[in-house]
Amino acid sequence: MTFLLRFLVISGLIFLSNSGSAQARLMEVKTGHVVSFAIPEYMSRTVGINSAAFLQFKSAVKDLYTFVIEDSKEELALVEMKFSTCMEFYDFTINDFLVGEKNRKVSTPKAFSEGGVNFVQSELTYYDKEAKADIYYNITVAETGNHFYQILSFTSLENSAAVKEDCSKLALSLREVPCN
Repeated sequence: MTFLLRFLVISGLIFLSNSGSAQARLMEVKTGHVVSFAIPEYMSRTVGINSAAFLQFKSAVKDLYTFVIEDSKEELALVEMKFSTCMEFYDFTINDFLVGEKNRKVSTPKAFSEGGVNFVQSELTYYDKEAKADIYYNITVAETGNHFYQILSFTSLENSAAVKEDCSKLALSLREVPCN
């Protein structure tokens, strides 16, 4: 047999063997999405604040730190955790947050919607033994169509008045950006 004839026979056999063992059809699965925040210009993106966070920001100069934890409603449902409202998710997350810390106080949460996103926001203070200082947290839970987000900013209680408005604006700026 000539080289060309051998090549055609082998190519044909490979084609037939591959088409004879056809696999199941493939389905497209999309994952991920884009989230945007408007952060104060004195803050920068960082890592190391919270290991569960997917976004983290800080300003060492202003002593302000923010981290964002994302929970997919689909993934929560897989572990049989379905929340009917943003407030229900907030209650679930706040129940264990810094429980047992000295002088822990949580303000009454406020629920509202803005820009198509449901929010619950509160403030928490406690005494941190290691830092030997009172700590202030701005806690925001946001609900979009497919996700819950926990946006937590913290600083010393004595610094909180200077950054409180920035913490709130940062949290309320959350937007999911459609991916094309």
